[in-house]
Amino acid sequence: MVNVRNFGSTASGRQSESESHPGHANGMNFNQFANLLPRIGDGAHHGRGPFWSDWLDGLDPHRFQLNLRGIDFVDADAEGAETTRNIDAFLQKALEQTDAGTLASLLTVDGSKEKAFLVIWEYLDDGYVGEGYYAPVNENFIRLGVEYASYLAEGGASLTDAIAKFTPDDGDANDTPERLQSVHDNLLGNLSLSAIESRFGAGTAEAIALIALVEEVNPDLLERPYYSGNEGAGAAHDAVRAFDYDQGYARSDYIETHFGAVDARATEGGLGTEMIFGDGNSADGYAVTRHEGAGVELALKVKLRGVGDYDDSHVSYAEDGSATFTVEAGPASTDRMAWNVDWAATVTEAGDDDSFEFRLLLDVDGSEAEQFVDLAAATGNEYGTAPSLQNSWNYGFFDDALFDTTEAEGHYTVRLEAWDDGALIASQTIYIDAV
Repeated sequence: MVNVRNFGSTASGRQSESESHPGHANGMNFNQFANLLPRIGDGAHHGRGPFWSDWLDGLDPHRFQLNLRGIDFVDADAEGAETTRNIDAFLQKALEQTDAGTLASLLTVDGSKEKAFLVIWEYLDDGYVGEGYYAPVNENFIRLGVEYASYLAEGGASLTDAIAKFTPDDGDANDTPERLQSVHDNLLGNLSLSAIESRFGAGTAEAIALIALVEEVNPDLLERPYYSGNEGAGAAHDAVRAFDYDQGYARSDYIETHFGAVDARATEGGLGTEMIFGDGNSADGYAVTRHEGAGVELALKVKLRGVGDYDDSHVSYAEDGSATFTVEAGPASTDRMAWNVDWAATVTEAGDDDSFEFRLLLDVDGSEAEQFVDLAAATGNEYGTAPSLQNSWNYGFFDDALFDTTEAEGHYTVRLEAWDDGALIASQTIYIDAV
């Protein structure tokens, strides 16, 4: 059942809510808002037809909000994106009354503003796919993108997990899709100066008006890099993540992990072979976490002291980016273990305009409990350029009261963290099994 109140004249002669309502911020009054409802069908219910259908949930005149229910967005495959229910007739009629940005400001789906953006985007994309680069829907795409940018500025969740464009792998040497673009990057990609002028013409009245809309919400978006999602566009992906991080957008794809070599900035002379903190220390064999938006890389590994990296029989890697190193529990010599923890916290190019705090936490309790010692402040930056930190640490360096090398058997956690303005933004964890 739809929860609808009567907004007509009253028997008492008092003003109806439609007459007294002050109107929405976009200048609409309630009657104009109500006209967004599709007037199609066989004339039942005063011609409103689908207004009474099971997917139209309710109308809130005080906030000018209309909620739809039971509609989900289906990520794009090779045939494109879809919604689970066809509401094209509703959207067509609504967009005859207003633009896509205004509609998105009025609409929720299952109470979700994110779903509203997705449902409207999918409808517009059908028009774009059918009519091409200069499709009439382009203006509505820009207006929808402007409303989305306003929503992001207010702390809304990004649509980076919703897939807008997808082309499967073409059978080349890897299994990476040929294209994988999010709705987030698709929407914001329409707001650049180059995109607007290429579609509407530089200096035209249409372009000038649309550029003004973007400037009103965030002028930086006119210079945002474009990321198509195409295979091989990794540099563009990094660029939009760096841009979005600086804007405070909550993307879900900032973090990347791998096992292997560290960034060249962490190596002697930037050559990618040896670490800065000493000759013969390999730049490979690390568990690595990168925050591509902030521009930080965190790397940890355990190695044989004075020998080099452990072979694969001593290391297991997990899907979450962590790694477990199996080592000897007995000391190699007085107050020295046979193994060291190597660590590197590196600021990459995207982070050169920011300032970070790094924390190296080493667990000294071999039981299921954890007792961390923060070493970053204690060891300082002996090598490299601040705020990049790296070094090699032997558990035997600890005071005996903290760690006894003769009773080292147990399971230990090592964590390297990056903090920005008091917030934890990335961490890399490894485990040490001393047996």
